[in-house]
Amino acid sequence: MDGITVIGIGNPIMTDDGVGLAVLAKLVDAKVPGVKYIDGGTSGMEILPDIQDATRLLVLDGIKDPDEPPGTVLVLEGDQLPRLRKSALSPHQVGLLDLLSTARLLGSEPEEVVVVGVVAQDVELHVGMTEKVAAAVPVAVDKAKKVLASWTS
Repeated sequence: MDGITVIGIGNPIMTDDGVGLAVLAKLVDAKVPGVKYIDGGTSGMEILPDIQDATRLLVLDGIKDPDEPPGTVLVLEGDQLPRLRKSALSPHQVGLLDLLSTARLLGSEPEEVVVVGVVAQDVELHVGMTEKVAAAVPVAVDKAKKVLASWTS
């Protein structure tokens, strides 16, 4: 096990779907020691070894939640993670849950998984995020830093 791994997921040419990568880019600048940062993009099985090697996994992503306005930052963990099945913006989110299940079946999964998700407004083909989602990036970075601080202190 490698310790703490942070994976940003998303597609920057699908408007708000790229928010996970934007949060990752800002978080990398924080240079938290002992943390492995991965640009997961729209990867699927390619990141399974990284998931299996992590003791603690922080995933940064854009999500859909009909009960929350665009730009809302949610922190999901434990029994809240299955909510991601209902919030899929694109196939990679179903893939995340499938990857976690595969890691479990193979006997090597993270002890803790937390998703910091930003509720998306638009996921059409377009480079750049909507105003509400872009404005949420600093909030998501702060929430991700709090998760990392709780794991490193």
